[in-house]
Amino acid sequence: MIRSNFFVERLVIIKSGSSVYDEEFHQGINVIRGDHSVGKTTILELLFYVLGGEIKENQWLYPADHCDEIYCQVNINGTSFTIKRDIEKGKIPPIRIQDGSYDVTSLDNLGWKKFGPRRSESGERVSFSQQLFDLLGWDNHKSDDYANLTMHQVLRFLYVDQETGSTKIFRAEDNPRGDSEGIRTAIAEFLLGLDNLDTHKLRQQLISAEREFDKVAADLNAMYKVLGSDSGLTLDVLNAQVINISDEIVSLQNKDVDLKATTELEVDSASNYKDLEKKVDLFSRQLQSLNIEIQATTGEIVDCELFGDSLDFRKKSLLESKSAFDCIGAMKYTHCPCCLEEINSSNEDTCHLCNAPNKESHHSNNYMQILTELDFQIKSNAKVLGDYKSHLEGLKSALVIAESHLKNSQSELQSSSKTVDIETQGLIKRSKKIGYLESEIKNIEKQIKIITDLDKYKSRKSELNSTITDLREKIVAAAASSKNRRDKVNLGICENMLPILHSDLRDNGKPYEEVFEAAESNDIEIDFSRDRTLIDGRVKFSGSSNYIKKNAFYLAALLESLSDPLYRLPRFLMLDAIENGGMKAFRSHNFQRSIVEMFKDKKDFQIILCTSMALDDLNNDEYGVGPYYVGNVINV
Repeated sequence: MIRSNFFVERLVIIKSGSSVYDEEFHQGINVIRGDHSVGKTTILELLFYVLGGEIKENQWLYPADHCDEIYCQVNINGTSFTIKRDIEKGKIPPIRIQDGSYDVTSLDNLGWKKFGPRRSESGERVSFSQQLFDLLGWDNHKSDDYANLTMHQVLRFLYVDQETGSTKIFRAEDNPRGDSEGIRTAIAEFLLGLDNLDTHKLRQQLISAEREFDKVAADLNAMYKVLGSDSGLTLDVLNAQVINISDEIVSLQNKDVDLKATTELEVDSASNYKDLEKKVDLFSRQLQSLNIEIQATTGEIVDCELFGDSLDFRKKSLLESKSAFDCIGAMKYTHCPCCLEEINSSNEDTCHLCNAPNKESHHSNNYMQILTELDFQIKSNAKVLGDYKSHLEGLKSALVIAESHLKNSQSELQSSSKTVDIETQGLIKRSKKIGYLESEIKNIEKQIKIITDLDKYKSRKSELNSTITDLREKIVAAAASSKNRRDKVNLGICENMLPILHSDLRDNGKPYEEVFEAAESNDIEIDFSRDRTLIDGRVKFSGSSNYIKKNAFYLAALLESLSDPLYRLPRFLMLDAIENGGMKAFRSHNFQRSIVEMFKDKKDFQIILCTSMALDDLNNDEYGVGPYYVGNVINV
């Protein structure tokens, strides 16, 4: 599993073409500090929004709702990207992404790639959640009720806001459909790297494979029944038969048959007979042409499907190669490959081999472009494939109509033949012979298609059988290891919570909550589906104690993610509720000390928190983002 890292490097807020907020962030602990009601929360709300969160129209804060757009420079798995999003109250506007830092991207208005909030069912349109999931190295996962996980849902776990109730784990959601037990469980299990979601995915794959296997098996049985004793025929033999029959039809069509008529009635009957014969011939040719075009279109569909598989493989390979480079890093030579002399280079800004200057994002400046191009090709191919399939359906409908017309014309021809002079029977026999031969060609073409598909279906059946066996084995193994993994994750989080709970003491050394001081790891229960954390069986404590418990859980999960490679949580957390519930300065400072102590000497993480009671050790340029604000953070 890819170890995901996500850090905010810079946030720029624009109004009327000018920046009203522009601050840089750093890895580690980031503190936005200032007096009450100066807009600290607004910054975290805008970070939530620009990263893919959804804010209801009545939840926008002033003066953010009077600004125009937001730029956020982020570092994803070692590569800098800049995200841009317009501020549109009551809407879910698209997100634009570009490689490189804000300073670089602000000079290039042509490099932005636009991604909307929703994916298309056909896969032609990629959502910004899909794009960010790809950049983070995550698969697209679904919850138990089949709703796709989005960045908005993921951020409900990564952002602890002020408005959500103190006993709740996840950020509050107005829409009940977006806050079911299944979705909450899926978010947590996905980010914590639990196995249930993967097992669910395996089960869905197994169901799909078993359904396809049953369909392929049924199709194979039908093919064998149609072929009957002819199942041993080869394509060469059948194609030769088609050529011979076609030649015979042409010979019959070119052969003249005299139609003798004596009376006026016989002349009219003969003329009508000739017209009907021409119609039969016309519809027969149409059928032949439609069958040929159906075969050609079917071939194009197969080509598109193979090309789509190739593009999917290339995209998967690109993501894997990027992950491999992120893990292994650039290759350095110790000796010159030309003269074999030892290479001594200490300048990190140049190539150690040729001394060419290293450009920003040297190893990944084309990554976003290639990924987007592949997505474009995948969407284009899907559209072409859809067009071909629609065209094929149209051809099949036209074939049914043409067959109906031919059948009607042949029936009329047969009725007309009864009134034609006996000497016209040669013409009748010729027409019947041609119809019979064309029917033979049609039957042979069906056999050709069946035999062509036969090997493909047999191969697919064998592949599906192996896939089903493999999936069943994986599900059994996952079920056995699921409990161990869940117990390990739960124990790790609970043990990490204890130092914060035990150190939550008054200035006289006594605990605010005796349950906190006495708590052991087995006293803590985390219930994602019911959106709550219990200590010694209790959900509710005092308002401020509830927030200590809530924040302790999130910090414990973040700390555990630094040492557990199976976590998908991107080592990123925003805290805006560390002083809620009537928290006093002494208790807040004590909690802030616990954060510093917990993450002392830790690397590759980012915490962004807001406080109006900054601990002296955090109230400085090392930890602070911007100055200590006494006026509005966003200067409009």
